[in-house]
Amino acid sequence: MGAGEAVEIYKEVGLPETVIDRFHVRSMTGTHGIGHTRMATESAVTTMGAHPFSTGADQCLVHNGSLSNHNNVRRELIRDGMKFETENDTEVAAAYLSNRMAHGKNLGEALEGTLSDLDGFFTFVVGTKNGFGVVRDPIACKPAVMAETDQYVAFGSEYRALTKLPGIDNARVWEPEPATVYFWEH
Repeated sequence: MGAGEAVEIYKEVGLPETVIDRFHVRSMTGTHGIGHTRMATESAVTTMGAHPFSTGADQCLVHNGSLSNHNNVRRELIRDGMKFETENDTEVAAAYLSNRMAHGKNLGEALEGTLSDLDGFFTFVVGTKNGFGVVRDPIACKPAVMAETDQYVAFGSEYRALTKLPGIDNARVWEPEPATVYFWEH
C-alpha cells in the first residue's frame, strides 16, 4: 500500500519478522522507517487496524496509547473533509496531523496542537516525506526512549528495542519529556 511520492506503507497482522520478510523490507532503501508491534485494546486485530496509519500523502503515524475524545475529533475532521476507513483512534490522530499540515502547519506545529486538542494517554511517532517527529502526552504514562547519533535518530518503547542499532553505545539516549515535541527535518 502506498501513500504519496516518498512514503510507502506496508502493514499486516503478524510477527515483525514475518512482515519484514513478506514485504522484503531488508532490501529497501530510504532515509527513515517506522515500524510498530501493537497490542490492540479497543479495535479489531486486522490489517486495516494495524499500524502505521496514514491519512495524507507522505505521512504515517504509529501510536501507543488511547484517545478519549477521538469520536468528537473524528466528527470535526469529517466536517472539514477528512475521510476515514476504520474506527481506530490512531487513524483519527493521523487525520488530525494531516489536516493541520494541509492547513499550513509544519510537522512540529501539528504535533504541538495534539497537546491541546487530543485527550488521553499517547505517544505518537510520525514520519513525513522530509521528517520524523515524536510527542508524548502531558502525563507521559506510556514508556518511551530515544537515541540520537550523527547518523540516526531512533525511538522505542524500551531501550532493549534499540540495543542492536549500530553505534548505540555512543548514542545520546534519553526518555522524551512529557508534552514536548521532538522533530527533525532533512
